[in-house]
Amino acid sequence: MRTLSWKPILANLNEAAGELDELHCRLHYQAFEELPDDWRSPSGESHADRIAQLERRGPFTESTLFSSLEHAYHHLNCAWNFRWAPEERIRRFSMADARRWTRFPDTKRFASLWPDDRTVRASAGAIGRGKVQPTVTRIEIHTALRKLEILCYLVAKELGGNSPLKVEHPKGLFPEVGDHPLAEKELANRMFVIYRRLNLAWNGRKDKTFGWGSRAIRNRERFPSVFATGSWNMWRPAGVPNRDA
Repeated sequence: MRTLSWKPILANLNEAAGELDELHCRLHYQAFEELPDDWRSPSGESHADRIAQLERRGPFTESTLFSSLEHAYHHLNCAWNFRWAPEERIRRFSMADARRWTRFPDTKRFASLWPDDRTVRASAGAIGRGKVQPTVTRIEIHTALRKLEILCYLVAKELGGNSPLKVEHPKGLFPEVGDHPLAEKELANRMFVIYRRLNLAWNGRKDKTFGWGSRAIRNRERFPSVFATGSWNMWRPAGVPNRDA
């Protein structure tokens, strides 16, 4: 029975998690001028050194958020689009492969996250440099990070002793989660939730509170078309039909 390409999936999910961890740390510091309670230094850096580093980096702007999310989306896109690709092909990918694998997921499972106008091509040059309102964005980034940590753990379990990364058991994870094999459908469902949270983080970057109502929330869940023109080629070509996951 054919299995998914778990190693490249995990490698890209882990890269996205690292970006979101850094992003959450910066947003939390902007909001409270302190590090998150669950902050852990991957390199043994002290709290004081980390705070000094954050202060040197200056204000957290909309363009900073754009760059960080662009990087996270890139690795999430690759993780999903790599799922059936042989590892040897991934190591020797062509430019055509790179363009295809970095696109936002082109499946029915993710269709509700696309913008209503799928032909729009917003310019990345229009991104402002004003401060991001961290209230909504910070919460959504943190939620996406926790969901992604769980997914990394589940993928690492599929690799067993062959996992190239040491992934800790996420806090608060129900014991029964991970007792069964991670099927493509569950991978899609868990990634859908992560994409949705990141979309909410970007679309709510100027909001102090959420506006309720199904239409308002649905619009906030849409994949931001501005990322279509970023350096990672995240958009599916116009006119390409949806495919089942």
